Amino acid sequence: MPPLQSFVLPLDELAQVAQTSGLNWVNSNAEKIAAVQAAIAAEPKAIHVPRERPAVVHVDGGPLVLVETKRDLRNMTLPFEETGAQ
Repeated sequence: MPPLQSFVLPLDELAQVAQTSGLNWVNSNAEKIAAVQAAIAAEPKAIHVPRERPAVVHVDGGPLVLVETKRDLRNMTLPFEETGAQ
């Protein structure tokens, strides 16, 4: 595999292309970028806190239980069944 060659960005040509298009070429300051990258590398790594696993839910294997959620209307007197004033 041939050795890699460094690439130099042709800033003057890019600025001319941008200027002919009616734009302005803005380039970042390499020293500021290097300073920020060094500051990021110098920060301590975050401490990994493993998440707590929830307790295992025990599934009951017994028979199902029927739960009634409706009211028993057999003994209730409904408004249209009332005797009296007509």
